[in-house]
Amino acid sequence: MKNFILFLCLLAPSAAYCQQQATEQWRPYFHFSPAQNWTNDPNGLVYHEGEWHIFYQHNPFENKWGHMSWGHAVSKDLVNWEHLPVAIPEDSAWIFSGGVVVDKNNTSGFGANSMIAIYTADYHGKKENQQLAYSTDKGRTWTKYKNNPIIAKPLPNGKEMKDFRDPNMFWHEPSKQWIMVVALPTEFKVHIYGSKNLINWTFLSEFGKQGDFTKIWECPSLIELPVEGSQTSKWVLFISSSNPNPDFVGMQYFVGNFDGKTFTNDNPADTKLFVDYGKDFYAAIPFSNAPKKTILGWMASWQYTDALPTFPWKGQMSIPREISLKKTQAGLRLIQRPAEEVLKAKNWKGIVQMEEMGIEEDNSMMWRNQTSSYMIDVEFELGGAREVGVKVMKNLTTNQETLVGYQKDSEQLYINRINSGKIISPNFASMDASPLKLERGTVRLLIFVDQSSIEVFGNDGEAVVTSLIFPENNSANWQLFSRDGRVKVTKLKVWEWQKD
Repeated sequence: MKNFILFLCLLAPSAAYCQQQATEQWRPYFHFSPAQNWTNDPNGLVYHEGEWHIFYQHNPFENKWGHMSWGHAVSKDLVNWEHLPVAIPEDSAWIFSGGVVVDKNNTSGFGANSMIAIYTADYHGKKENQQLAYSTDKGRTWTKYKNNPIIAKPLPNGKEMKDFRDPNMFWHEPSKQWIMVVALPTEFKVHIYGSKNLINWTFLSEFGKQGDFTKIWECPSLIELPVEGSQTSKWVLFISSSNPNPDFVGMQYFVGNFDGKTFTNDNPADTKLFVDYGKDFYAAIPFSNAPKKTILGWMASWQYTDALPTFPWKGQMSIPREISLKKTQAGLRLIQRPAEEVLKAKNWKGIVQMEEMGIEEDNSMMWRNQTSSYMIDVEFELGGAREVGVKVMKNLTTNQETLVGYQKDSEQLYINRINSGKIISPNFASMDASPLKLERGTVRLLIFVDQSSIEVFGNDGEAVVTSLIFPENNSANWQLFSRDGRVKVTKLKVWEWQKD
């Protein structure tokens, strides 16, 4: 790694780059991060001929936002990623977010099984339009369409706009056409277009000003999801916009129907459904052409991205999440589970397996791992206790720790990072919580800790909270805890991530 940093210094645009210290103690093991420099939104997620592709917003030159281009990496297993050269570089415009599809039947004329990217060209904040590039060699090289843009302005009868971005596409078999959703951020709308060839697009309908529109709308995607325990399915529209915390951005979703032209919301217009209740999950979109319904998001928040302390990279992705819908008393709700490939990765080494143990207050055993990347699967039977959980990334000589827990009275799953380590901005230290009900008096927490991040899935994916943390050294310890009563731990399994 030292030789790699030296190589970067030789290429760096400024001496300040080389004066920084590498922070490999915060580089994730089983989450994707670029080898170097800035990343934000995942783009063009697609599965093609045995490879999962991540394209992503990337600055090829610096460890900060700018020179927006599409970075690129591929994986056979959604865990181990091969970094590839920049796929679509900036030109007279920045290359903003978009989608990629596989044109199996050569509807575009660029070749059977060609990969088609449609992205937003942003002219340095002055206007945005939608452009196309294609690849006939499994995404290794890309050619920009000679007659770009393919959509110069919102239709029908629109005008060039400063904010008109983030196309995402899929083939809709019932109507025999490609469908594109694209956001009008400041108008809180999503436009839906149809095409037979991915080049010529017709305006079909718009959806907007429902749910939460206190923040701009970005990065839309529309996908049909199965309803668990039934033979039915429903359409889900994802939008990156607001967060349960009004001062932050996040993601919301709408459940409804799509008839090849119009998306209709099943819920009242003021219903607010959030994807993740942490502060660090944004811009997630689904993989297209994939064997299963899987999304991936950017793990950060625009409120403090400039303060992220990592070097020589800045930004990382969530673990891939398999998604579906579940019937609840409140209606259909999103279920998110870690991708099976992550759970079954060969790098996991089991270190703890216990059943039927009791804990009381903070008197439980302290465990120390060899690494700061691990997975904890624990189920609590609360009994009379009001709060249970796990203290992770705990430092024995300071009060540094991050609490991942459940509060019975408020019925909330939470991550508390108030004493998690380095506080990178005034609004970073916080406790973030998601609604979650007990199931027969028990709660199950599946916790992923990876150097500088935590993702917790409550009760088999009914609730998810995602948070970045930046712990100081010697913080690989963890401990179970309870508040106001004795708790039975009915199951506890822990795995460490072993680097190759």
